[in-house]
Amino acid sequence: MRRYKSMVALFLLLTLTGCWSRYEVQNMNYATAVGIDYVDGQYTLYVQLLDFSTVAKLEGQQKAEQPPVWVGKGEGSSFTEAANDLYSTSQQRLNLGQISAILFSERLMKENKVGEVLELINRYREIRYLAWLFSTREPPEEILLATPFFRLSPNASILHKPEQNFRQCSILSPVRLQQFVLDSNEKARTSYIPELSLRKGQWQESNKPKELLRYSGIHVYDLHNYYGRMDLKDLPGMPWLSTHTIRVPLDLFAEEKLAAVLVAEKPKYEVTPIVKLNKAYFDISVKVKAGINELHTDLTEKELTQMAQEKIEEQIRKTYQTAFKEGIDIYNLGESLYRKHPHQWKSIATGKQQLVLNQDSLRHVKVEVNIVYPGRYKLHEHGESTS
Repeated sequence: MRRYKSMVALFLLLTLTGCWSRYEVQNMNYATAVGIDYVDGQYTLYVQLLDFSTVAKLEGQQKAEQPPVWVGKGEGSSFTEAANDLYSTSQQRLNLGQISAILFSERLMKENKVGEVLELINRYREIRYLAWLFSTREPPEEILLATPFFRLSPNASILHKPEQNFRQCSILSPVRLQQFVLDSNEKARTSYIPELSLRKGQWQESNKPKELLRYSGIHVYDLHNYYGRMDLKDLPGMPWLSTHTIRVPLDLFAEEKLAAVLVAEKPKYEVTPIVKLNKAYFDISVKVKAGINELHTDLTEKELTQMAQEKIEEQIRKTYQTAFKEGIDIYNLGESLYRKHPHQWKSIATGKQQLVLNQDSLRHVKVEVNIVYPGRYKLHEHGESTS
C-alpha cells in the first residue's frame, strides 16, 4: 500500500507543468513611459526604460551620478508597426506592465489620432488604465529624458508622480488615462490632456542650468476630435471649479502693488443652469476657506475678503471668456444642464462638441471667502490690521 501511494505521488509530480513560460526579472527591460508622435503619415513610438535598482535611494546616501535613462525610438505606418520596429533592437523582452505615463505629441492630437492609438493600446493587456496622460509641443524624447533633483530617476518627476506637485499648487489637475476615456464618452463633458514642457534656467545644479518639467497648458480633446489648446496663464479660474483642488495661492493687488498673498484650500462650488428663450445661462456659487501668507498693506478683514472675492470672480470669468472664444466649455457648464434638464439641453446643443454656451451664458458668479487662518496677522473688522 505504501509503495502504491509513492508511485501515485511520483506520477502526480511528473504531470506538473512547471513555469516554462516565466521570465526571470533580470532578463527583462521595463518600460515606464511611452510617447507617441505622428509625422507625415508615420507613427513614432518612444519608450522610456529605467533601471529599477537605481530608483530606490537609501536614507542619507547621495547618488554619485545620474541614473541612466534609456529612450528607444520606433517608426512605422501604424502604432503596432512602430512597436515592432522598437522590438527589433530590444536586447531583452520588453515588459509594458510598469508604464505609469503616456505622452501624446500635439501633432498626433491635431491629426485626430488619439482614439486610434488608445484603441491599439487597449490591446496591450499589460498597460494599465491608471497611467497618467500628458501632451506636449516639444520633442517627446526630451520630455522622457528629463530628470528631477538630486540625481533621482525620472520616476520621481511630474511625469510619473504629479500628485505631490499638485498638492502644493493645485493649478492644473493631472489626468489618468481611465478618467480621460470616461470623460470623452460622456455627453456634454469636456475632456482635456495636461501639457508638459521644459523650463530652462529657473533652477541650477552647481552653477549649471537644469531643465525641469512643468505644466504649460492643456489640450482639449475627446476620443475623436481635437478642439484646441489653452495656455496655463489663461486658466486661473479652473481650480475654483474643480472637485480635485487642494491648495491654491491667490495674489491680491492694490494700485498695482502686491497687497496680500492668500492660500485657499478645497473650494466648494455649485452650478445652477437656467434656460430662457432657448438660451442657456448659468449661475455659479463658490465657497472658499483661506489663510494669510503675507500682508503688505493695512487692510481690514472685510476689505481683504472683498478683494479676494473680486479676484476669484475675475479669474473665473476670464477663463470662461478665453475658452468660449475657442469654442470650449472649460467648466463643463453644459453638463450641468444635461444632467438636470436633458430635453432642454438637446434642443440647444450645437456643433460637434454640443455646446450650449453663448457670450453671456455665465450670468452670476457669487464668491464667498472665509479667512480662517490669519497666521501671525491680527485682522480687525474695522481699522488697521496688526502683526
